[in-house]
Amino acid sequence: MKKFLLGSVLFLLVMGCSYLIYREYSFSPLKKGDFQKIFVEQNISFNNSCSKDFLGISSGSELFEIYLYNVKGGIISKEFPKITEWEHKEITDKVVVGKWKNCPIDSQTMVLYKFALKANDFDKVKCFNSFNKEVLNPTNYYCFVHFNDLEQYFLLYCTDCQELYYIRRKGF
Repeated sequence: MKKFLLGSVLFLLVMGCSYLIYREYSFSPLKKGDFQKIFVEQNISFNNSCSKDFLGISSGSELFEIYLYNVKGGIISKEFPKITEWEHKEITDKVVVGKWKNCPIDSQTMVLYKFALKANDFDKVKCFNSFNKEVLNPTNYYCFVHFNDLEQYFLLYCTDCQELYYIRRKGF
């Protein structure tokens, strides 16, 4: 009876850990509805190809996450994003939403997002090592949602390779 109980507890523990690991690796903060808010084309396909947490473990102690999406059918318009809420939070008149603009990033946006844009750890992560180059490419676009200094979102769309970088700083 003790062996059966111990075996059951061990089995449940392994299954629970497996589920948590699966959930962590399959998490994607952007859903289809979010892509429809930021791109003109409504028939968009995407997949999260890479992600990395920079939660205090980097040299600059940054507190953000970055995701890389492959996007098919993404068409940029400088009238977008058209959002009334972002990540389940209402957009009020205190929230700064930057519409799509051509890179390189302007100085005002650079000040808002220096925590991530000045991070030197992108070069150490294989799928993000071209980020610093892409953010300077004038054929690429960026936009952002800035709630406050603790909750900020930055998007960089690379038109040539159809990739979307999503930097997410979700406040405590």
